[in-house]
Amino acid sequence: MLSGLPQTADLYRLAMAGESHAGRVKQSVFKRLVSSSQGAERWVDVSLQFGKEQGVHYLRGSLAGEFVVVCQRCMEPMRLFVDARLSFGFVRNKEEESRLPEQFEPLWVEETETDLLAVIEDELLLAMPMVALHPPAECPVRIESTVVNDEQAESDRATPFSVLAALTRDKH
Repeated sequence: MLSGLPQTADLYRLAMAGESHAGRVKQSVFKRLVSSSQGAERWVDVSLQFGKEQGVHYLRGSLAGEFVVVCQRCMEPMRLFVDARLSFGFVRNKEEESRLPEQFEPLWVEETETDLLAVIEDELLLAMPMVALHPPAECPVRIESTVVNDEQAESDRATPFSVLAALTRDKH
């Protein structure tokens, strides 16, 4: 995995030791993120720094990689570059979470050993767009613009009482 870092680790021990790890992880290990065929030859660059400051055990780092995803407009493969920054403070209960300084997101550490690959995969999933789309100029599917000016939109907009107004005009 990463220069001597196991898949699971005691995060508090790593933070107390002030360890840093950097390297590349094959995308195919992230089963929720990519199929093994998509990520077979692709990598994610990972940099992790563990430490303790302001009484908080933390994990900071960065994740970067280029993924192949399906454009939801044209349904063709596209490249998507993901660059995520991490800043986690470890917490075990709500009290610790409420005292966590603003610069940290809470990372609940309920077990002695934490699956670091799952943490990395979660952050990559969060960094990806909900709907992947080619930039409009690069997408094979062309969508015609239906721009309507404000005056036209206002005149076309029917109100619920316009029918009543028409009825009262007919009676007089």
